[in-house]
Formats: sequence, C-alpha cells, structure tokens
Amino acid sequence: MVDLSGLDIVFLIIIVFLALRAAFRGFVRECLSMAAVILGIGVAVIFSGVVAVYVQPWTGSGAWSQVLSFLGLFLLVYLVVKIFESALDRLVEKIHLESLDRALGFFLGIAEGILVSFVLVLILQLQPVFDARAIIAESLMAQFLLPLLPYAERLISG
Repeated sequence: MVDLSGLDIVFLIIIVFLALRAAFRGFVRECLSMAAVILGIGVAVIFSGVVAVYVQPWTGSGAWSQVLSFLGLFLLVYLVVKIFESALDRLVEKIHLESLDRALGFFLGIAEGILVSFVLVLILQLQPVFDARAIIAESLMAQFLLPLLPYAERLISG
C-alpha cells in the first residue's frame, strides 16, 4: 500500500476536482474558456497602449485611457472567443460527439491538475516563510514533479 502524505492528498483532490469539472464541461468549453482569458489578457497587454491613444480624447491623458483600453480589448477578445466556443459546442452536440468531448475534457482536467500541482510545488520551493523541504520530501507526487523544477526556476529568474 502506498503511503500518501498530506501534500499528496491535496494534489489528488486538486487533480480529481479539475478532471471531473473538465469532464462535465467538456473539452471544447474547458479549452476555449482558458483560451478566452489567456488571449484576452495577451491582446490587451500587447495592444492597450495603441488603443489608449484613440481613447485619450474622451478620457484625457491619464491612466484611465490605458485602463479603459485594456478592459475594452480584453472584453472584446473574450466575447469573440466565447461566441466561437458556443458555436463549436453546438456543433459537437449536433454531430453527437458529446462523449468524446467529455472524455477529452477529463484528460485535459488531469493535465490542468498536474500543472496546478506543479505550480504549488514551485511556490513551496521558492517561498521564504518556512522550510518546505521536509513536506516535499514526504510527497510521492512531488518527487515526480521535482525534476522539472530547475527548468521552471530558470524560466522565472530569467
């Protein structure tokens, strides 16, 4: 019998929760919901400075033009992706691929759970509040994720 630590139980709860949530929502909804947020933020960060120039006549040359252009771009991209998500979801239902959509969603949820667990291990490693080496050493799942940490730490530190 495998002896699970408290950290392993937390990781398993996260993975099971995200896998079930993604299975109920389906691959299309889960994937495009993430894409809507990520693309919305990405487009808003990249182009809000350009759009702020066109917003300044109405708001003045303060920070409000930047904030409004960021929010406007984010909402525009978010809504366009959500409309595409809705159309694609209806198409999946129309051609009777709901089972495949849910199965792929389940596996996407497992991948999301592993990614969240990895980020938690990374945060535990980098946080200065307490020494987390003992907690991480007891965790079976963390031992599988630890070999990936040097790459992530280098990516974060630049």
